[in-house]
Amino acid sequence: MAIKISNTTVIDDSRNFVGVGITLSGAISVGGTTGTSGQVLQSTGVGITWATASTGGGGGGGDFNVGITSIVAATLVGVGSTVLTLPATAGRQYIIRSINAANVAVGNTEVNVIGAFDFNGGERSYFAYNVPIPTGTAVELLRQPQILNPSDKIVMRGTDYNRVGNDNAVQVYISYEAKTSTSYFGVGLGTVGIATTAAVGVYTSTTYPSVVQSIRLANRTDTGGYPVSVTVTSGVNTTFLIDDLIVPKYGTVEILDTPKALNTGDILRVQVDQLSTIDVQVSGIKVV
Repeated sequence: MAIKISNTTVIDDSRNFVGVGITLSGAISVGGTTGTSGQVLQSTGVGITWATASTGGGGGGGDFNVGITSIVAATLVGVGSTVLTLPATAGRQYIIRSINAANVAVGNTEVNVIGAFDFNGGERSYFAYNVPIPTGTAVELLRQPQILNPSDKIVMRGTDYNRVGNDNAVQVYISYEAKTSTSYFGVGLGTVGIATTAAVGVYTSTTYPSVVQSIRLANRTDTGGYPVSVTVTSGVNTTFLIDDLIVPKYGTVEILDTPKALNTGDILRVQVDQLSTIDVQVSGIKVV
């Protein structure tokens, strides 16, 4: 297919040819079709066509993402409460971009925050368990965005220095983005799903390949650090993403600095040495 910019400037991808003239003039023609205002050139994998440019800058994340328009602010209570219940609308998914927790306790004292995702039709999976917040500071509980589904919930609780429930010690500010899509996936396992010390499947990339954006591991105990392994099984081959990582007491760990690809049929698994020690959440998107 040839792109004719002027009588002396042509890009022809079928011949791997680029000809550049002295001057540029006239409209750009792609395959005999001239683009209109607001359109951009787009590769289809087999050629180049015109497409309507997206607007607004929203979607996909990154800096200055104006698609993040939903906000929840709450002061946590000591007995715990649901701070966000997502609508039950079918065909909608939600990208949780940020969960900021601030120490607002009276006096010079450290406090702590507990948080979990309640997956509708799934189970409760902790993303933070008594994570410390020193005096005069706040913590960002998400290093990577998390995907939640219709009717999923976020439940949270504030605790004092002794990790006893405490009202009005922690305030949270949650920012999220709503999507009309079924391509995203967000799953989590807790004590119910991880009921064995053998490797447990967390997510299988069925029908389509997938891109995993986040794998979060949270220590849900008050007793010490515990090991956990995460693997990808592709056919007969199993590869460790992390092997016997010790998640410290009151620790929460994001193991992905960059996204990871899964082929169709690949299985992401988690394995613990002791039950009721580590919870896991996985978020990503199917490459449809």
